[in-house]
Order: sequence, then C-alpha cells, then structure tokens
Amino acid sequence: MVKDRGIDWAESADRHGFTLDDVLYAARHVLRKKTYVTNGETYLKLTGNHHGDPLVPSLEIEMKITRAGELKVFHVNAEQDGFFNRD
Repeated sequence: MVKDRGIDWAESADRHGFTLDDVLYAARHVLRKKTYVTNGETYLKLTGNHHGDPLVPSLEIEMKITRAGELKVFHVNAEQDGFFNRD
C-alpha cells in the first residue's frame, strides 16, 4: 500500500489504470454514495464524474474508513451496472 496526500492506495486500486487524481476529481463530483459497515469496518462506495476519457463518464470507487478517519482506497474502475447492489 502506498500513501499519497494522506490517502492509502492499495495495489488493487491500480488494476484498471486510474489514478489518485481521478479519484479526487470523482470525489469532488459525486453522483451517488453509500456508507456501510461489515465486520465492524466502515466502507464508502461512491460514483463520481471522470474527467479523463469521454468513454468513461463516471468512476466507481470503494474505500475503507479507518477508526482514525484515514482513507484506504482499494477499488477504482469505470462505473458498472449494479455497483451499488454489491457489498
């Protein structure tokens, strides 16, 4: 895991080629978000506008919010149907 600008970035977040800048842009342009708790851990799912590619209008992002309030991004991809139906 790499820490950049105070955000932990898991290796799995690199899988689809999006960057922390893409995530920050989407987080500033949120379309939908959902917070949920699993096994005592708090997670945030969000979709937000993407600025880099007209073929990818929005991104889906999943991150964990630690008890200390730190963010750990572990999933970033072009938004897929059903993203909010999966936990």
